[in-house]
Amino acid sequence: MCYGERINRTPCYTVVSLTIYLLLSGVLSVDICRKDTSTEELTSALHQGALPVGGFQAGNFSKDTKATKLSTCILSCCNQDNCDAVFFFHNPKIDSVTCYLIQCNKTYSGSCDPGPKDAATNKTYFVNVRDVVYSQGGSTPAQREGSCNILSKKSGCEEHEECRLKATISSYHTECVCIKGYKFDEDQKICVQEKKTNKICDPSKSECGDHEECYVPSNLSPHLGICVCNKGYEKNDKGVCTSVIPTSSPVHNHHKFKVRHCEYGLHRQCDHHQECYIPKHSHSRTGICRCEKGYQFDSDNKCVSIGDLDITASKRNKSTNSPTTTTTTAPTTTIKVIPLTVSAGKDKVIQLPINEVTLNAYVISKDEEEKKFDYEWSITSMPDGGEIGTMVGKNTDTLKLSKLIEGLYTFTIHVRGPHQSGEAFVNVTVLKAARQNTPPVAVIKPMNQEVKLPNSAILDGSGIKDDDKIVKYHWEEKSGPLQGQQLQDDTAMLTLKDLAPGVYMFELTVTDSDGASNSTVANVTVIKETDYPPKANAGSDVIIHLPQNSVILNGNLSTDDKGISEYEWIKAADDKLTADMTGVRTEFLHLSNLQEGDYTFTLKVTDAAKQTSSAEVHVFVKPDVNHPPKADAGGTKTIYLPLDGIVLDASNSTDDKGITQYNWEQIPGVGGSKLDIKDPKAAVTKATGEVKVGKYIFVLTVKDVEGTSSVINHVVNVMEHPNSKPVANAGEDQILMLPIDIVKLDGSKSSDDKGIVKYSWTRDPTSLAAGDPLNGSDHKAVLQLVNMVSGRYTFKLTVLDAEGLSSSDSASVLIRDDPHQEDMIELDIDTDIRQFTEKDK
Repeated sequence: MCYGERINRTPCYTVVSLTIYLLLSGVLSVDICRKDTSTEELTSALHQGALPVGGFQAGNFSKDTKATKLSTCILSCCNQDNCDAVFFFHNPKIDSVTCYLIQCNKTYSGSCDPGPKDAATNKTYFVNVRDVVYSQGGSTPAQREGSCNILSKKSGCEEHEECRLKATISSYHTECVCIKGYKFDEDQKICVQEKKTNKICDPSKSECGDHEECYVPSNLSPHLGICVCNKGYEKNDKGVCTSVIPTSSPVHNHHKFKVRHCEYGLHRQCDHHQECYIPKHSHSRTGICRCEKGYQFDSDNKCVSIGDLDITASKRNKSTNSPTTTTTTAPTTTIKVIPLTVSAGKDKVIQLPINEVTLNAYVISKDEEEKKFDYEWSITSMPDGGEIGTMVGKNTDTLKLSKLIEGLYTFTIHVRGPHQSGEAFVNVTVLKAARQNTPPVAVIKPMNQEVKLPNSAILDGSGIKDDDKIVKYHWEEKSGPLQGQQLQDDTAMLTLKDLAPGVYMFELTVTDSDGASNSTVANVTVIKETDYPPKANAGSDVIIHLPQNSVILNGNLSTDDKGISEYEWIKAADDKLTADMTGVRTEFLHLSNLQEGDYTFTLKVTDAAKQTSSAEVHVFVKPDVNHPPKADAGGTKTIYLPLDGIVLDASNSTDDKGITQYNWEQIPGVGGSKLDIKDPKAAVTKATGEVKVGKYIFVLTVKDVEGTSSVINHVVNVMEHPNSKPVANAGEDQILMLPIDIVKLDGSKSSDDKGIVKYSWTRDPTSLAAGDPLNGSDHKAVLQLVNMVSGRYTFKLTVLDAEGLSSSDSASVLIRDDPHQEDMIELDIDTDIRQFTEKDK
């Protein structure tokens, strides 16, 4: 028999090969993980096409992404102590596999038993890896070994129980368990009828019944789900989804009653025909508003007379039926379903680590003590991830919740009685655990240190460990040499200075945000100042090349704790080379006239205590090495006409010993005209002549003192600027007052890139015709007019450049009459004007 198709190109495993695989893996566990697992045991543990009886509530499912075949999935479970079974799924359409490791729910008896095989799930494999012993208080009565007789009719078991033989690896025993269709109730300690488990479904197919939908939990495969009732429906004892409120109810089927809370003893807490009701078992003054006797809630949540409600319902029924005969019929009796007002109490808020809470349901009814109600709690929403928690008392008025995780839960309580139905909702908010304060741990770095005068010291307390934050630091000198005052500080770091020689002890006390504190001490030993010998430093060795024959040696990096008082430079005695030495008693030694070869110099330094130190430095004088020059003519450039010549610049050419010769030449016949280079031997010169549009190439040759040369071409592209249209400017508009002799319009601000060659002033057709241009100024930059009269004049200026492009602009002149014209008089003097003088006026 083969378990699984070839998945991911891996061979198919038989029972024998899987057993060998498990043996070779060295797994030493129980059940099918044992070394001595038989083929029969392995065959009985593996169920192809089966699902666990408990469905998704069979236990805690965890996905193993590393398992790629059934054998590795089982091995992964064997290697985990909390794994009881595996669920393996192969999707051939996308060639993928999924492995779930299951920790069985030991409070749900038989949850990990294999269910009936289904052809629709023949690509799944459910494997019982380990035996599961279900705990007390779950879905089965307490296991009582030997407490029942499996061969006798009077087995000793309670109602709805039967005696079964249970076999484990090591023994056999009998125990009382609930019969099929019943489960153990924790509160009543008896077997009660259980609801049918939800059917496994594929969300891509229509496999659920009426009023059901396929729900896929987020933590499982997207190809598997469970059938759940649609909103407003729930499963009855036969496992069929039916409406929560029967259709015979006199009120609207989907009406939700709003519960109003009240404070008992206070006036007008509830509406008309309502009273504040507190259940007998409640110890709180907070109650619920309910209708008075003879009244009940209508669709508007108002209390009306029961008779009025019946009449309203009757009228509603009559309005929907059209009578076709006048024959009187006997009245029919219909069963009315009365809506119950149900409360689940106020919303609950708890904080971890408390993860348990109890919910109580209240039914507001005058005759609640005379009737027995059926209760059913269900969970509407819950936080994602983790365990879903444990519910005890789902079919009672008190629901005990445990193993809750952080987040929001919403529960619904459905209550039914004789011809009555109602529901309520309640939220349970689980807050994350409050932080538990951990006292701080004071730390001083360093805890022990020596300080040599005149140095200062620092004690660092900033490395405090605390779960929140430190709000206070306090340093205190606990012991030390006698001084004027003891040291204290309230900062994270303590600076110690001006200390006397001796041993000090400083205590640091830290306090965190919760008021918890901790202290520690540090020891500081202050040592009297010690005079250390100097340390000479003559600098790094030096390499120079002739003709450079001088260098400066630097000894200012020599150190001493008290300062250096004397420097002395000494040339090695066995050195036959000569050199001029200047500054032999200073920090800097100047050497000149060095010869080719190696020199050794010794620097000797002395401090105030006459302690000395010496260091050597070497000077290597190498022969001259010539490097060729590097010509630089400026590369390729573009210039524009008009030009009187082309500037040639080789000043950026370089050489290690200097350039001694420059030479410029023009390559003829390439383009452009032949130019005359004024000084071809100069670094910077100019090529003059008739510069035309074209390409000019000049060759630059440079030489150094040893005749080494470098050649480079200098390309100059000469281009002509494109002609731009001129810009006419007739000047500002003017307002003038008579009398006036001459009027000027200035167009000299007109411009052109190549110059304006013609000006032309003309009158606008709407302009006054009076006035005469003076001296032909209507063809000049400035227009001059005489003989003007009052009125508005408009003149247009047109300018042209050398290539015939033109531009125009207009300016207006407003001439007003003399305001004193009416006050003027005219005198006729009978005399020759040439003889009339100023004093004759």
